[in-house]
Amino acid sequence: MTKYQFQKKILLRSIFIMLILFIILTVVFSGYVIKTQTIEFEDQVDTQLQGITSQIDNTLQLADDIALQIAANFQIIDVFNKLQGYHGKKNYFVEKTDIDYDVKQHLISYMLKQNFLKRISLFDANQDLTYVGSAVDYGYLKKGCPNPEHFTEIENYFAEENGKGNLFWVDAADPYMKDASPTISVLREIKNYQLIPSKCLGYVQVQVQIDSFEHLGQLLGKDSECYILDQKNNHILYSYQSSRKESEVKEILNQMNNPVKRGLYCRLWESEKYGIKIFVVSQNTGLIHSLISTFTWGFILLLSLILIMISGQKNVIRRTTEPIVQMCEMLTGLKVDKNLKNIPLVSGNETDELRQLNHAFDELIKNLKISMEKEMISRVNEIQSQMYALQTQINPHFIHNILTIISAMSGTSEREKIPEICEKLSSMIRYNVSSSESRVDLSSELLHAENYLELMKMRYEEKFQYSMSYVGEMPNFHLPRFIIQPLLENCFAHGFHNKEFPWKIDIQIYCSEECWEVQIRDNGCGMDQEELEKLELELLEMRNRDVKSLMKELKIGGLTIKNVYLRLFLAYGNNMIFDISNKSEGMCITVGENYENTCTGS
Repeated sequence: MTKYQFQKKILLRSIFIMLILFIILTVVFSGYVIKTQTIEFEDQVDTQLQGITSQIDNTLQLADDIALQIAANFQIIDVFNKLQGYHGKKNYFVEKTDIDYDVKQHLISYMLKQNFLKRISLFDANQDLTYVGSAVDYGYLKKGCPNPEHFTEIENYFAEENGKGNLFWVDAADPYMKDASPTISVLREIKNYQLIPSKCLGYVQVQVQIDSFEHLGQLLGKDSECYILDQKNNHILYSYQSSRKESEVKEILNQMNNPVKRGLYCRLWESEKYGIKIFVVSQNTGLIHSLISTFTWGFILLLSLILIMISGQKNVIRRTTEPIVQMCEMLTGLKVDKNLKNIPLVSGNETDELRQLNHAFDELIKNLKISMEKEMISRVNEIQSQMYALQTQINPHFIHNILTIISAMSGTSEREKIPEICEKLSSMIRYNVSSSESRVDLSSELLHAENYLELMKMRYEEKFQYSMSYVGEMPNFHLPRFIIQPLLENCFAHGFHNKEFPWKIDIQIYCSEECWEVQIRDNGCGMDQEELEKLELELLEMRNRDVKSLMKELKIGGLTIKNVYLRLFLAYGNNMIFDISNKSEGMCITVGENYENTCTGS
């Protein structure tokens, strides 16, 4: 796909179209999820509010029934009939403790049955008061209590209503206590309801503490807040699951018609009858979680679809564009230095237009192959001749050096070794002329090198030492003649120059199925770093130069490294292994052939 850009473009355009369609479907589906979740959420909040208001309504209606039962009780009516003629300065029920006891015994039965009641109070216009339930401040039991307006407002209400019905009274604080919690009271006139008209004798006040509605918060979800507000001034009487300030709640209440405001959903229930408002504020976190889940699964689905589509589309595109790819490969593969037998021709009896186009190239390719094969044969023959010419430079050089050694030994006590040296030399010469082939197997080349080292060992005896070690089995590798021995000869000619005895050469041979590698290491003087860098640069430049011009420079004596390098390059090309470097003591040269870049290296 990186080689043929048109295939990548086809695939990318398909993915782009798929991505656009998926985004559209995701937006539509998300809109549906948002609408569905919003409706479900709003219905849920409405149900919560309905449950809370229903509970409050039932509680207050039950308190009203209790107030009516007490107000219509004949025992209570009889007590307040007697109270009409009392004009004492003290509270009647404080003075008449026996009557107060009987009244409280009757009232306390209601308190025991209904645990949501805070207090039941009986009083008249003269502020005579008795009660059961939570204790009141002592001042209310005296004439001229601390808050006489409370009694006056109640009396005025029933006077204005002409004695109709009941009264639900909201107090931000308990009217009979200082710094107490808010309450809702239901009041009824004490009178004989069987007589019409009937005179009001006093009042029954059944108080419900708003804190008793705390259990109603269990009807709310964890993300909902509930407020009980005063109908008159929106003062918060009670709140559940909230830490908001009253000013913030009023601001939300004023802007509750804006559904986008703060991402909150608000519902309000107002009751003029009870004098309160129930305000529910909720945040739809479930929608947020649903959207996150939707987009997460959407992303996973998109990624899966893209991977599946890439896999399928690659196969479809590959099969569809195969004729074009084959044409590209044929045209780009037509090079002189390639083996034309490996260039495939498109064949078949396809009716596809692209394949018909390919068939038109068949004859052209056949003709090109014939022409280029002739050119390749000519090039191979030329390189083969050049290899022979380079190799012939080695032979006289080597024989010259050995004859110099024999001449040096003839006038010394070591002349007895000359026959053995001649035998070794004869063996090496036979190796050189035994075959007309330019390549030999690796084991023969190593044996030839070992013969040379033995000659040097006879010459220098204990002053010279060498070792050869093998790693791996030695397959049937072939290499040009005289690759290793010239490098060994280079150690004596240059490496051991001005080097004191003993001289040492270590040869390590590494072989595997993919490569062979021979490493030659000496303890000589090495090479000056600048000269080494210069030599490496010259070796790299040799790759780009004409072989004929290089041969003119490769003369006998002192140029064995360049000769070996060039012959390896002609034999192996980029698969050649050739490395030369200075070590802590002496120099190391590594040569070899590598097919798959798996050799250990030096």
